[in-house]
Amino acid sequence: MRKRIFAGLMTIALLTGVLYTLLVSSVLPSNARHRALEDLRGEARTLARLYPKEGFDPVQLQNLLSVNRVTLIQTDGTVLFDSQQRAESMPNHLDRPEVAQAISQGSGSAARYSQTLKAEFLYYAWRLPDGSVLRLSSSSEETGVVLKALLPWLLGGLVLSVLISYAFAGLLSRRITRSIDSIDLDVPEEAVTFEELTPMLSRIQQQNIHSARQVAEMQEKQQQMDALLNSMSEGFIVLDSLHRLVTINQSAARMLKADAVASLGRTLAEISRKPEVMQMLHDLDGSGNAVATLHVDKQSLLLSASTVPSTRGAVLLLQDVTQKLEGETMRKRFTANVSHELRTPLTTICGYSEMLASGMVKKEDEKEFLSRIAGESNRMLALVEDILRLSKLDEGYPGGQHKQVNLYKTAREAMDALQNVAQASKVSLHLSGDKAEVRGDKTLLGEMISNLLDNAIKYNRDGGRVDLTLKDSKAAVTLSVADTGIGIEASQQDKIFERFYRTDNSRSKETGGTGLGLSIVKHAAEYHHATLQINSQPGTGTTITVTFPKGKS
Repeated sequence: MRKRIFAGLMTIALLTGVLYTLLVSSVLPSNARHRALEDLRGEARTLARLYPKEGFDPVQLQNLLSVNRVTLIQTDGTVLFDSQQRAESMPNHLDRPEVAQAISQGSGSAARYSQTLKAEFLYYAWRLPDGSVLRLSSSSEETGVVLKALLPWLLGGLVLSVLISYAFAGLLSRRITRSIDSIDLDVPEEAVTFEELTPMLSRIQQQNIHSARQVAEMQEKQQQMDALLNSMSEGFIVLDSLHRLVTINQSAARMLKADAVASLGRTLAEISRKPEVMQMLHDLDGSGNAVATLHVDKQSLLLSASTVPSTRGAVLLLQDVTQKLEGETMRKRFTANVSHELRTPLTTICGYSEMLASGMVKKEDEKEFLSRIAGESNRMLALVEDILRLSKLDEGYPGGQHKQVNLYKTAREAMDALQNVAQASKVSLHLSGDKAEVRGDKTLLGEMISNLLDNAIKYNRDGGRVDLTLKDSKAAVTLSVADTGIGIEASQQDKIFERFYRTDNSRSKETGGTGLGLSIVKHAAEYHHATLQINSQPGTGTTITVTFPKGKS
């Protein structure tokens, strides 16, 4: 605004100076010409008063002191005398306008270019008593000389006026803009400024009050909406007719791995170009409703979209169904595995029982058959107990205790209980390390250690070795079980803690494994906030380390 005010004032000043200079330049030559003609008229009248009765003698005129050109012309136009040219060489002047006008009216004037002297002249002619014409003339170049003499003063005055206008325009524009800039738009009526601005300031004050009321209402509604949307565990997205995001809550942004603020104004296809999203948008445009399942990293998201007829946009709801799908998959797999694992011993028991009942078994073989039935029954019982234990762990192990447990003593008890099994498998057990304590459930810790040791014994080789080592540091207690067994392939190491997973099915069957031991170890570690780490090389052995961080209960 200040620049516009300054430019306007400078433009007015500059135009005024230029117009003044042009006016002076145009009026001055006309005024100078008029004054020159008046001088010629005065001199001609003076000479006419001195006119003798016998007429002017050319010699008299020759001795006349005058700065102007003097010419004497007879009534027939013949030139009798000229102060600057030879009279006999000059043509007849009867056709000269000033001469013709003087003969007819007594006097005449003209301004024209002289072919004789090759210059612009002003002429004044006066008729004498004898009818001859006395003409005086002067060059109009004197007017140009005067103008040239005045031109520097005119230009200097123009420049000076521009400089003065520049200073005053800057001062005035600063004063105006400073007065306007000092207005506090929040309280415009308190401003001390030009009186002409008072109506505008009053209008601004009214608008401020109205706007503040509207903004407060909108902010309150927006806060309520944001609180509602951001408290939702489900993702919520509003799209316009071009599938651009109008609203997105934090849950939706987190699920789509996007920034909530940066996503606004972008299309959903820009945020996620997965085929499922593109197909859902296509179905949404076609039918007005669409459902899709989207997989982002390890999450499974259920997307439900519906159009809003009034805005031609759409509302999109995202639900994290990862646990639901994983639970369904796990339940299906677990049911199938349990059915399979129970079917095998039941089939064996039924088969042997039918053979015994039908008398198809010899007396000397009955003891072996009964022993097999008892073994399969025990195996089935162990499987059911492991399933029940896992079920209890899935529920958070209700009734579990959190007490200080001597882990070294618990490990010794578990190792003593498995000595007979280890001797039968020709495997030696060794316990070493610190007498560390952890906070937890002693029974569950004992089962975890027993399963680790049992697994290390089963998958060891004849004459093998199992080392259980305890270390107590400031940050954590670590329990390591290392064996010299068959080892585990790197591709299978992430799977060994899954339920019913066996690295060697045939050997596990022979040793009576249920496939749930390491799964129980994993759940027991999670219950105690511990972490599991496996280090194994095929043919060399396996080391499983459980780390119990201190300060966790």
